[in-house]
Amino acid sequence: MAKKKKEKKTNEERVLDQNNIEYIETSYNWLEKGVLSEANDLGIEVDSILKTIVLQANKDPKDYVVVCLPITKEINLKLVAKQLRKKQLHLADNKKLINITGYVHGANTPIGIHAFKGFPIYFDERTKSFDEVSVSSGKVGRSVRLKLEDLVNLVDGKYIQVEE
Repeated sequence: MAKKKKEKKTNEERVLDQNNIEYIETSYNWLEKGVLSEANDLGIEVDSILKTIVLQANKDPKDYVVVCLPITKEINLKLVAKQLRKKQLHLADNKKLINITGYVHGANTPIGIHAFKGFPIYFDERTKSFDEVSVSSGKVGRSVRLKLEDLVNLVDGKYIQVEE
């Protein structure tokens, strides 16, 4: 019987290792199966799976912020802009994400964006209700599950309200 080939660690998993942060790596084809199916298969609450949204402020090509929120929730850009004292926020151009963050759409991760780009990272205050969360580990279909507190501390994250 053939051995299952272990996947090589992502740079983001190496960052977690270097900071002695415990995590569980998961691979899941959520594009094909869907996030609800992933949550059910893993036995976790769907809203503990976070999406990473990259926002551009004031149309400035050097002013980006990152917001992490439950995958089923929406973001109110005007509310977030007001809290961050930005005149205007809009979604970063998906076609330019690789140049902005180093990741393709679906692989953006607060771990790597903070470590390699230094953009400020914000978390939806509703995530405080979870002890553990899942975020992308820098590769589409691959994530890490870790303590929210460890993640927020690692990326110097702050909490904000993202929806009224």
